Amino acid sequence: MAGVQKVCLNNLNINIKNALIVGIIIAKNSPRTIGSKKKNGETRGVMSFTLRDSDIDTINVDVWGSEYFVRTFYERFLVGDVVEISSPKICVKNGNNETYRPQVSSPFYLSLNEGQSEVSIFDGDTIGMYLPLLHIPTKPSAGYCGLSEIVKFQEQKGDVYVDLLVVVKSVKPVKAIKTKTGAEMSVRSIEIIDNTTPASLILDVFDIDTIQRAEAWRAGESVLFVSDARVSWRARGVRVQAGARSVLTHQPHAPEAEALRLHVRNGGEAATWAAWSGERACTASVSQIQDRVKSGVPFCAALHALLTHVDLDELVNTEGILEELRVRFADHTGELNARLPVKVLEDTFGYSVEQLKAMPTEERGAIRWMFLLEQCSAKVAVTPPRLVILTLRKASPADPIPLY
Repeated sequence: MAGVQKVCLNNLNINIKNALIVGIIIAKNSPRTIGSKKKNGETRGVMSFTLRDSDIDTINVDVWGSEYFVRTFYERFLVGDVVEISSPKICVKNGNNETYRPQVSSPFYLSLNEGQSEVSIFDGDTIGMYLPLLHIPTKPSAGYCGLSEIVKFQEQKGDVYVDLLVVVKSVKPVKAIKTKTGAEMSVRSIEIIDNTTPASLILDVFDIDTIQRAEAWRAGESVLFVSDARVSWRARGVRVQAGARSVLTHQPHAPEAEALRLHVRNGGEAATWAAWSGERACTASVSQIQDRVKSGVPFCAALHALLTHVDLDELVNTEGILEELRVRFADHTGELNARLPVKVLEDTFGYSVEQLKAMPTEERGAIRWMFLLEQCSAKVAVTPPRLVILTLRKASPADPIPLY
């Protein structure tokens, strides 16, 4: 393009008037309306995105224009697109306009105005050098906060932001909610885990682009590095949210990410309990476990009780991949519902899931009665309100039975 000067982000200055900048979009924020300012009868809108052109260099970009222009821009350009920007206004950052945007390396930000700057998809020969940049975390991946720390956070009035390195445990369906002002918006909850605690947390995402990207995330395989996730407190416990400051890096290129993926893939939950805060499984009755659940604090317990429900036919009758079975225990103090992971089920019964599925119903039923209505010893990991069985075996006379 005539009169345009291609510039890398690390060479920007406010005196460049006709810059041409190429980079990959690594984050986006949803469009919003600014006050009641109008031009030619149209409401003024704004959105922002974050651009990267090297391992180190990142910058935030504001897009201004009519409400229709901004929304169309938002829908056209997605995270992962390599774009070229012509003639942006180069502005010096200040504290006011950086509070609710991702942290970036550049001392500047770019401002694009409808009719004055141009953005298009880049299709040059060098596009391949930009694509891997989508998988580089925007912060050091070794500086993340473990979920074990977050579940112990005490509620605070001010905002608390943390960096996370986690594995996706499940992706929930999209829900429609209403804000305090009555506006409708979409939210998707992502159940996340790591190697610091068997507790899973919920990560809420609100941006439509991120909600759609989550369709491709796979349980147990997708690793996320989330910079500046906001910690929030709800009646049912602590949660984290991806907000305007957050950047979600899917499958980050970092050794810590691969180590975490392997940990989860190899069934590291039991090992995590052993390491987590030196937690020891104390002997407890059903009622004692139920009392401790009310505190909301994760713990581990050794339970001696009758196994009153386990249904191996769930393995056959459930569509898709079944990760856990429902089980129930009873003792002289009450009944307790819990989840039995498939890996623990295999270790307990001595058969793989594939073998159990292939068996005739009668044979599978006979194996079920090996433990059903038998006194069992179970190690229970409790992350309220969730109870997970880590080990299960038939009880022996040496196993202690609490009186209360």
